[in-house]
Amino acid sequence: MDTITDSGFSKQLVARVNGCITDDLLRQAHRRLHRKAAVVLAWYIASGGLVLLAHGWVFGAIACVSLGLSIGAIGVNIQHDANHNAFFATRGGRRLSTANRIAGYSLEMIGGNSKGWIEIHGRIHHSSTNIAGKDGDIDLGPFARLAPSQQRRRWHAYQHLYIWALYGLTTTYIFGADVGRAVMRLVSGNRSGATTSVTEDAALVVRKATFVAVMLGAPMLLHPWWTVLLGALVVLGVSGVALGLVFQLAHVVEEAEFADCADPPSTRWHEWQVRSTVDFCPGPGPGARIVTWCAGGLNYQIEHHLFPSLPHTLYPAIAPAVADVCAEFGIRYHVHPTLRSALRSHYRHLRGLSRPPGTTVALTAANL
Repeated sequence: MDTITDSGFSKQLVARVNGCITDDLLRQAHRRLHRKAAVVLAWYIASGGLVLLAHGWVFGAIACVSLGLSIGAIGVNIQHDANHNAFFATRGGRRLSTANRIAGYSLEMIGGNSKGWIEIHGRIHHSSTNIAGKDGDIDLGPFARLAPSQQRRRWHAYQHLYIWALYGLTTTYIFGADVGRAVMRLVSGNRSGATTSVTEDAALVVRKATFVAVMLGAPMLLHPWWTVLLGALVVLGVSGVALGLVFQLAHVVEEAEFADCADPPSTRWHEWQVRSTVDFCPGPGPGARIVTWCAGGLNYQIEHHLFPSLPHTLYPAIAPAVADVCAEFGIRYHVHPTLRSALRSHYRHLRGLSRPPGTTVALTAANL
């Protein structure tokens, strides 16, 4: 979006945010993040132990839900910051530091692929936010219509009802898509445009197979295979819904703007991040603090998109400065004050796009 006339927003925004971040404040934010990561890792390990020791349906269900939530917590609280080069302080530059790279391997602990995540999310999503045809995070293929320029299909008339089940497949899709791409490259031998080597693809498949063997094989030594598979579905479903909603409530809502890859750019990068992103449930209240903790600060999604290399524990401190600069330049800074209001906006957006273009949908409290 460099062809757009610069209003001075980007420069002022960066200067204002940098001005409110002291070295001491940044150190405190990193310390809070590291303490939080220790809690999340302990939660993940303890949940895995509970799954192995579980006896009875109630105990087993609690253990599986806990493991699913802890997987989501690692995804948004540890690997997300690390693979954005934000988990440990860096001395400048955009190159991923060794310390952050090591912390970023926490994604492999939950069955992911850090290198692929950096390419697809860290680079493509953050550079092309809410741009249909480029941003894969708003592309659910034929299953749902999330952006106005995407093709509408008959079954989309019910997407606001069935999409919640689709979110439960988020973790499964991420896991399977990594393997699918690697296997296709290995089988076809087509290296055109690939950013990985044959050795890396083979290592990825081995890591994924090892993860499945450990996560399923170890419980099967102590429990019937069918209960283990059922528990795995619960774990995948819970983590998938948790991860899916954190993203959707920030980008796929009524207030967020969308564009198509064929459209000429309308704003510069910083302004587009604000227009295409919405914060939800921020603030110092107990409920908001719980949401912020669980969502890895990604309820402050505008701040994250503008400054992804800052630790998420710093977002609440810079949010007022971001809001002030947006107000000065007349750029709408959207915030849903509660989790409920964000969910309702997401529902209304999905229902609005479920109808043919030009159709007016009356949305009342009765159908929310």
